[in-house]
Amino acid sequence: MEYSTEHSSPGQQQEFRPPTVTPIEQRLEDLEAQVGRLEASAPRADKVTLLVFSGELDKVLAGLMIATTAASMGMAVTVFFTFWGLNVLKEKRTYSGKDIKERMIDMMTPTGPGSMGVSQLNMLGAGRVMLKQMMKEKDVVSADELLAIAKESGVQLTACSMTMQVMGIEENELTDDIEIAGAASYLVDASRSGCTLFI
Repeated sequence: MEYSTEHSSPGQQQEFRPPTVTPIEQRLEDLEAQVGRLEASAPRADKVTLLVFSGELDKVLAGLMIATTAASMGMAVTVFFTFWGLNVLKEKRTYSGKDIKERMIDMMTPTGPGSMGVSQLNMLGAGRVMLKQMMKEKDVVSADELLAIAKESGVQLTACSMTMQVMGIEENELTDDIEIAGAASYLVDASRSGCTLFI
């Protein structure tokens, strides 16, 4: 309740100013807008975000298996590939226009998940060959097949723009249907996901 602060002469009645009341419709509209903003930024139980940092076959297999399984359950899935994990999305090498360091990194890193080593018992590539043979014998889908399934299932595959710049990876070296975005994009997705994983 507000009152005038002006001094009145003796015998004069002090002016009464009723409090300003926001109309109920405006208050309801403000509350609805606030609830809408909270709902838009709240984590969703049906959303999964994975950050794939590793460039090792067994870890990539685990990540793609989780991503495709989540998609098959009707969940919204985003997989953000950065640094060595970005090689999962490469399908060819391009040396034109690259400096010597970028060419060396390109030569020393795998192209696609099928050519990646394993994190344990790699033995100069023998471990990778054995793992792939064992998977084939047990009718387990390969990493390349899982990547294709992920695309078909609507999984959002995102390549880290900063990593591409640092390592000299060109967009035309990547497989199709890939989004390119920065760390801020990953953080927005992760903050709105009910499940986040780092691989």
